[in-house]
Amino acid sequence: MVKFIIGVKGSGKTKRMIEMANEATKTLDGSVVYIDRDKKHIYDLDRNIRFIETGEFHMNNLKSFYGFVCGVLSQNYDIQKIFIDGHKLISEAKDDCMEEFIQNLKKLAEQQEIDFVLSCSRAKESIPDFMEPFII
Repeated sequence: MVKFIIGVKGSGKTKRMIEMANEATKTLDGSVVYIDRDKKHIYDLDRNIRFIETGEFHMNNLKSFYGFVCGVLSQNYDIQKIFIDGHKLISEAKDDCMEEFIQNLKKLAEQQEIDFVLSCSRAKESIPDFMEPFII
């Protein structure tokens, strides 16, 4: 499953994701991973959540970010859910790159039996049609 939480900056996306991640640790048997660009919210997360800060990795496109996510999955066989928050790569991606990224994540989710929840700082009106089925 691939799902997006959409909204403009300051609309509560991060708060919602943190609540969802913390709740997931109570209901899942496997690992929960939270990927963020900085450590600002590390203490808001349950201590059982694997937190990964990506700010110092200098990824500059969605292909490199996808490779990073694959690397995270390759290091831990029991990940059940990954939350990805606060990445400008996602929010500012061109539509064709975003569509390819979503399709790759969707295939990965099915193959690995994992759920992805991502935030995207965009107004709902500016979301392309191909993203509609992925919005929660």
